[in-house]
Amino acid sequence: MKNVNIYGAGLSGLVSAINLAREGYKVTVHEKESRIGGSSKCHPSIHMTPIDLQKTKEYIGIDVEPCFSELEAFRCYFYSKIITFNNKHLYVTERGPSKNSLDYYLYEIASNEGVHFRFSQPLTPENFNNIPENSIISTGTYSLLCKYLNIPHLKFKHAIGYAKSGKDNTCLVYFDKYASNYGYISIRGGLVSSSVSLRMHMPDENLKRFEKVVKETEGIDFSKWSIMIDNFPTKVQLFTKVSGKPLILAGAISGFFDPLFVFGVNGALVSGKIAALAVISRERALQEYKPFLTKLNKMFLLDTFYRNMPLRQQVLQVLLNFFPKQLPILKGDMQSIPGFTHKDSLEILNMKNRF
Repeated sequence: MKNVNIYGAGLSGLVSAINLAREGYKVTVHEKESRIGGSSKCHPSIHMTPIDLQKTKEYIGIDVEPCFSELEAFRCYFYSKIITFNNKHLYVTERGPSKNSLDYYLYEIASNEGVHFRFSQPLTPENFNNIPENSIISTGTYSLLCKYLNIPHLKFKHAIGYAKSGKDNTCLVYFDKYASNYGYISIRGGLVSSSVSLRMHMPDENLKRFEKVVKETEGIDFSKWSIMIDNFPTKVQLFTKVSGKPLILAGAISGFFDPLFVFGVNGALVSGKIAALAVISRERALQEYKPFLTKLNKMFLLDTFYRNMPLRQQVLQVLLNFFPKQLPILKGDMQSIPGFTHKDSLEILNMKNRF
């Protein structure tokens, strides 16, 4: 029986572990935290994602549908406008240590397949020399290991907040000058989680402005935030080498996610399957990887343009006037998310002035 080591017990690491265990490998998953569910600074959290659950099940070999709830409402506060999106084919899922989370669901499947877990085992630059070659690295971008794994990246600052609400299965997105990109809120089972993208030197007053707008528009009260410094890969890659040792990358740290609006759940699930294939056959994994890579590279270029776009607010508002049903940028994004989605996701149902 061949041994395989996986570093990181997030979604991609767990999917890899399950698939390899089913192929007869002896799998050990090393996790930094003392339990399943990732960093307490990031989770529990709620994530909205467009996903084709049946196609995802067929590809990764795991039925994850029990962990997803259909989205009931999706509103975007886009500067002076309120945009309502069609909620068809959109879902919310919970991440973190809760028994209701997608992480815990996959953890139980992995445990039943005989996967061995070693908790409180952080991966650091100092112990890279002890990692067996062809191990899977799925530590997530907030592990700050991009530099040591030779992954091109940008530093990314965002605030994570929590609240409670009577709403359920709802997603809210806010575009305005208080965020470098946008503020994002998802709600499921009474848990509200938010992530606001910030420029590296953006003042704290911006979060206060965001809190005020959310309170006024949706009646949700945020009062406490965790500030995270993250690494944002600017390149997609399946393999890397550290000190001449070949390693396999999976999940967000491999750049296998939607770079524009950061839909990451789909990419994590699919990436985990491809990383498992890479252990079995490098050639087969590269063949599976190629179609995703072609589309993702286009979106990384579009994301670079979007982040540096002059007069971004004005340009997007003009596009909304010309394409009131679905912005081309959204349509392109649906086709590039590294997972399985429905092409008609994120259609605009209604748009009205906020003021």
